[in-house]
Amino acid sequence: MIFVPENVAQKKRRFLGPVGRLLIKIFRWEVKGEIPNLKKIILIGVPHTAMRDAWYGLLAVLALDLKINFFGAAWIFTRLPSLFTISNNLDRQGIPWPLWWLQKIILKKLGGIPVYRVNSKGLIQAAVEEFKNLENYILVIAPEGGVEAVEKFRSGFYYLAKGLEIPYVPVDIDFGNRCFNIKEPQKITGSFEDESAKIIEIFEGVKGATRTFKMLGI
Repeated sequence: MIFVPENVAQKKRRFLGPVGRLLIKIFRWEVKGEIPNLKKIILIGVPHTAMRDAWYGLLAVLALDLKINFFGAAWIFTRLPSLFTISNNLDRQGIPWPLWWLQKIILKKLGGIPVYRVNSKGLIQAAVEEFKNLENYILVIAPEGGVEAVEKFRSGFYYLAKGLEIPYVPVDIDFGNRCFNIKEPQKITGSFEDESAKIIEIFEGVKGATRTFKMLGI
């Protein structure tokens, strides 16, 4: 397991930490690269092609004793994933179940921040103001915005990194090699289109759970 520098947001877990380290070995996954020794980091994971990305990601977080925050569609905090569209309301996808309240508690304790897509106006600016008040954090974002192939990234990672004046760190979700590969930190130096082109090149050809990354239309 890779070294976690002292400035990086951490949370020692007496039970879940050892469990995470055991399970990630059982599933034969690993984390490669170097975590930058920064108090404030935005991690962007690509390609996000299946819900099981989150499972392996959770094991990595627990194994490394990291303290993270992540944005998630509101429905994943209270409902189970479904192969079929049950509701046209973007905040009411998935399958309702009796233990939704426990699911919500667990995901929030793991650092989850619900995003209500029906009314998400001002979300990024509100997040910038909130995270400015924190001393250290790791904010994890999937810039594709979901598990389907897309024509362009969502702009949240760009405006958060720019507004917070911190680097973003690309991370391969590499099912071909069963690893999370941490890349060099990237500073915002251009427009959203410029940064998108930069990270498209970084992730090009990475094999996800259900498809190899390639931006549609590129």
